[in-house]
Amino acid sequence: MKQLVVEKNNPEPILWETPIPKPGPGEILIKNHYSVVSTGTETATIESANKSVTDKLQNSSNIEKGLELLEKEGVRAVWNAVFPKNILPIQLGYSSCGEVVEVGEGVKNFHVGDMVVSNGNHAEYVVVNQNLCSRIPEDTNHKEAAYTVLGSIALHGLRLSETSLGSRIVVVGLGIVGQLVCRLGEAQGSEVFGIDPDERRRGDSKNFYSSINDLPIEEVDSIIITAASDSNEPIEAATKIARNKAKIVVVGDIPLNISRNEFYYKELELVVSKSYGPGRYDKQYEVLGNDYPIEYVRWTENRNFEAFLKLLSQSHITLQDLITEEIDFSESSRTYNSFNSDEKPLSVLIRYDLKTEPKIQFEKNDIIPENNQKIKIGVIGAGNFASTTIIPILKELRRSCQVLGVSSSGGLSSEALAKNFKIKNKYSTEDEIFESDEIDAVFILTQHFNHADLVIKGINSGKAVYVEKPLAIEVDSITKIEEAMYNAEDPKIFLGFNRRFSTASKFIKEKLNTSPANAINFRFSVPKLEKDHWTNIREIGGGRIVGEAIHAIDLGTYFFDSLPQSISSHSPINKELDEVFDNQVFININYANGSHAAIQYFSDTNNNLSKERLEIHGSDNSFIVEDFQLMRYLIGSDDKSKVFSDGKGHKQAIETFLSYVKNEIPNPFTWLEIKSVSLAGIYAQNYLNSGTQKSIF
Repeated sequence: MKQLVVEKNNPEPILWETPIPKPGPGEILIKNHYSVVSTGTETATIESANKSVTDKLQNSSNIEKGLELLEKEGVRAVWNAVFPKNILPIQLGYSSCGEVVEVGEGVKNFHVGDMVVSNGNHAEYVVVNQNLCSRIPEDTNHKEAAYTVLGSIALHGLRLSETSLGSRIVVVGLGIVGQLVCRLGEAQGSEVFGIDPDERRRGDSKNFYSSINDLPIEEVDSIIITAASDSNEPIEAATKIARNKAKIVVVGDIPLNISRNEFYYKELELVVSKSYGPGRYDKQYEVLGNDYPIEYVRWTENRNFEAFLKLLSQSHITLQDLITEEIDFSESSRTYNSFNSDEKPLSVLIRYDLKTEPKIQFEKNDIIPENNQKIKIGVIGAGNFASTTIIPILKELRRSCQVLGVSSSGGLSSEALAKNFKIKNKYSTEDEIFESDEIDAVFILTQHFNHADLVIKGINSGKAVYVEKPLAIEVDSITKIEEAMYNAEDPKIFLGFNRRFSTASKFIKEKLNTSPANAINFRFSVPKLEKDHWTNIREIGGGRIVGEAIHAIDLGTYFFDSLPQSISSHSPINKELDEVFDNQVFININYANGSHAAIQYFSDTNNNLSKERLEIHGSDNSFIVEDFQLMRYLIGSDDKSKVFSDGKGHKQAIETFLSYVKNEIPNPFTWLEIKSVSLAGIYAQNYLNSGTQKSIF
C-alpha cells in the first residue's frame, strides 16, 4: 500500500510503499476513502522534520540527559537513543474516514463493511484502536465525515469554554479548526465573532474581522485561540476584550507568557485544550481500549467523534464550503508545494482509489547469497531494539547470516527499517515469515505480550527461534510453549540472555570452574519510566522485573550451574497512599545447590551510579563488575583489575545462536534452564510484596 510521509531533512512529502498494517487486539483495519489535510498543522510538522539536529538540541529538554548518557555509556549509547527517531519518517494526517476491512481480537462494536471515521493517517490502509474510531450515521456525507477528528478538536475547545445559548465568543484564528469552532458555537446558539488577518479566510461573513480592534462588541464571555503563532500577541489581545471572570481557551500552538495583572484584576481563567478530548495520550484508553465511565467523564475522544457526526447527520452544521480542494491520493504529495504560497488552501480533501483490494505484499528477494551456508533470517518487530542493536549486529555478521525480511504490526516501521538496512523483503505479517521456505531462523523482537504466541508459531514452523527476553509474561504461556516443544521434531529455541555471553561473564565463569562461588549481588540502577510506558503496562510489557531484572536470575543460573528453586520479592510501601514503591525492588533467590542471589532493581537513584553492578563471592574469591566493563577481582592474595570493551554480550549471544543453528555447538541453554528462569521472573513480578517465598516447581 501507499502512505504519505515526510522524511527527515527532506522538505517534500513523498508516497512510501509499505506493507499493509495488521490489526492487533482491540484494533481495526480501515481502508481509507477520504482524509483531510490540515494545512496549518501539517506545515508545522514538515518544518519540524526539517530542523537541524542543532536546532532540535537547542530547544530540547533532554539535552542534559543526552550529556549524562554520553558520559556514562559513550557515543554509541547516544546514537542508539537518537537513531530510531531519525530513520523513521513522520506520518502525515490525522482525520479520515473509510471502510472496516478487518477487526482484531476483542473488537465487538465494529464489523467488516462498517463505514467509520478515525484519526488515521494519509494512507490507503490504517490501523486504529477501536476507541479512536466511530461509525458514520446513515445518509451522512462521507466527505464531511472525514473532518470529524478536526471537528472534535474544535468541539473539545468549545466545551472547555463552558459557553451556551446567548454567550459571546471570539475565535482568534480562522484556519480549519477555527472555522469549525465558529460553526459549532453558532449551532449551540452562541453569538460568535472571528478574527484573522487573512481576508480570504474571513470571506463574506459579517462577523469575521481582521483584528480585535475592529470588533463591534466589548467584554466577551470566552476567547478561543486556534491560531498558531510564535508571538504572545493572541494572549495579550484576548485579555483586553475579556469580561471579568471570562475564560480564555488555547487550542493553537502559542506561547503562554501571560500578564499577571490582566488576569488578576479580571480574575480570568486560562485553559489549554488537549487535542480532541479526554483519553488523548492516555495509553490505557488509546492503546488498551479501556474507556472512562460516562458518569465520571462525559465527553471522551470517542464521544466527541459521535457528537460531531450527529451534528453532521442532522445538518446542524455543513462543511462543503470548507473544502478548498479535492485531489486524488496519487497526487497528494504535490499539494504541499502550495502551502508556502499566498494562496495556501484552508483544507484539502484527499480521495482514495476504492477499486483496490487489500493484498498482502510479498516481494521476492533477488539477492543471491554469497554463501549457501548462511543462515537466512526473518525479523519480527521493527522497534528501537531491533533498529539500534540486533539488526546492526546481524549486518555485521553478514558472513554467517543474511536478513531476508522484516515484519511489524505497523507497516511503516518495517519499511523504514528495510530501507535503512537494505533489507529486500517487507512482510505484512509474521505468518509470512513462518511460512517462507527461504527463512531458517526467526528473531522475535516485539513487545513482550506476544512473545509466547510467536515462539509457538516458530516452533510449529520448524524454524530456529531467537526470542528476546522475556519468554512469556504468563505462567500458562510457558506451559503452552513446553507442549509445542514436546510435539515438535527438533525444536530450536534460544533466549536473549546476552549478559552470560559477555566477555566479562565468560572470564568470571572460567575462574569459577576452579574456585566456585555461592553468592551473587546484582544491582540495577536504571532510568525511570513513565507509569504508562508500555513496559509497565501489565498486559503489554509484563513489568520491568520480568523484562529486565530477569537477566540477573539467568546469570545466577549460569555462574552457579544450578536452577533457581524459590524466589521472593519486596518493595517499600507508601503507607499514606497504600501503594508499592515500584522504584525500589528487592529480590532474593535460592538455587538448588544452596547458592543465593540478591537483586536490587532501582529506578530512582543518583545518575552517577553505574547502570549494572555485579558482585560474585566465594570462599576465596570475589568479582566486582561495573556495567560489564570495569572489573576488580580478588583470588587468594591477588587483587587485580581488568577492562572489557565489547559490551554486554549482544553480539556474542547472536554468534552463539548462529553456531547453534548450524549444529556446530549444542544449545547453551537447556529447556529446564529457560523454563525455570522464566518462571522465576514471572513470580518475582507477580508476587511482589506477597510476603512468601514462591517455589519455582
